Amino acid sequence: MSQHAKQPPRNLAAGGLKEALVHPRDRKQEPAVAVLPFLDLRRKGDQEHLTEGIAEEILRSLTQVEGLRIISRTTAFPFAGRGLSLVEVGRRLHAQAVVGGALLEKGSLLSLKVDMVDVGTERVLWSTVYNFDQKGLFATLTDLAERIVSSMRLHPERRLPNPVDLDAYEYYLRGRHYYFRFNRQGMAFAAQMYRHALDIQGDYARAWAGLANCAAYSYIYIQRTEPQRELAESCSRKALELDPNLAEAHASRGLALSAAGAQEEAEEAFETALRLDPNLFEAAYFYARHCFAAGKAERAIEFFEWAAALRPEDFQAILLVAQVYHSLGIEDEAERARRRGLALVEERLDRVPDDVRARYLGANALVALGEREKGLAWARMARDMDPGDPMLLYNLGCIHALAGDPGEAMACLEQAVAGGLTQKDWLLHDGDLDAIRALPRFQALMETLTD
Repeated sequence: MSQHAKQPPRNLAAGGLKEALVHPRDRKQEPAVAVLPFLDLRRKGDQEHLTEGIAEEILRSLTQVEGLRIISRTTAFPFAGRGLSLVEVGRRLHAQAVVGGALLEKGSLLSLKVDMVDVGTERVLWSTVYNFDQKGLFATLTDLAERIVSSMRLHPERRLPNPVDLDAYEYYLRGRHYYFRFNRQGMAFAAQMYRHALDIQGDYARAWAGLANCAAYSYIYIQRTEPQRELAESCSRKALELDPNLAEAHASRGLALSAAGAQEEAEEAFETALRLDPNLFEAAYFYARHCFAAGKAERAIEFFEWAAALRPEDFQAILLVAQVYHSLGIEDEAERARRRGLALVEERLDRVPDDVRARYLGANALVALGEREKGLAWARMARDMDPGDPMLLYNLGCIHALAGDPGEAMACLEQAVAGGLTQKDWLLHDGDLDAIRALPRFQALMETLTD
């Protein structure tokens, strides 16, 4: 590893970021617990995002408990639905305890059946059923997390979350799913999901933060208009007003401020988000993108690596950090990150062949690794799926610049800018574009962009 990726950001280490994410190999003496996605046995139970979301909320609480090692979602979730007992799953994961269960309907109430087993003794530590109404999910999950921790003989500080309607929560989870597709269509769907959540529960801070993120993305990459900037501003502020201690709200505020060009205020918001929740992926990921656009490449590396550590299955952070390493001439780290990211992309495309972002980020890695023809073939496939998306066109410009085709690279970049991608700072610092930066055509394009 490069020296840039070994430590957390320096000005956050004192705030607890380093301590919150100790590498698993350094935590072997701590008891480990795994939480599996809950089975959805409701009549309309066909949405994996809800069952995984419930498990993630429990993990979210547990990761903030000192002295407890959490088996990551990436490692544990694939064991769901394999027909294995909780004890067998625990043995394979080298966990001391495993939690699993099912979500059912019981008349007008919801019912969460939960089992926790001790892997070593094969005993069921406890088995219980929580019955609650639409607004009782999060209080239930808080109680459940406390029971898990108590069973591990630990005693965390209690913090009750704000109550959230289950239907609003489902819409919120769908919004997150669409948002991280990072394309025009996905952003529109994400905003729609967040609005549905707010129609159900107008004081849902996380949904306001999600809507702000969609507006900030649209302002930067699709439609650089004052109404979009104002929407990002107002929604992020609303999220903070509703829950000043919500890390997602501060991350959203940072993104809105970054979009508006308020660099110092954005950094303060991102750092607040990470102090509140050092394990929040989007805080690290958004901060990394902000740092890169601001020309702070080493800081971008720190936060992209941090985001990749938080969500090891995510191909975006690791492939973007590869590009930053390349821009600094750290080619061994760039190659390591690209090969790791490409493996994740291939896994993703096996499951979701029409994931445009996976296809074009994978194409970039292939060309950079010397597999030019395969990379260009992947780029053509991505373009066929969503030919007018500005983010796609920008990345195609990078791919063709790496592939030694300056004419096609410029054509793609010009179309991306015409389509609304007008973030000048990203074009200014992206090392993938170094081969065409001196072209008069590139310089003319840059002159059309505002700071």
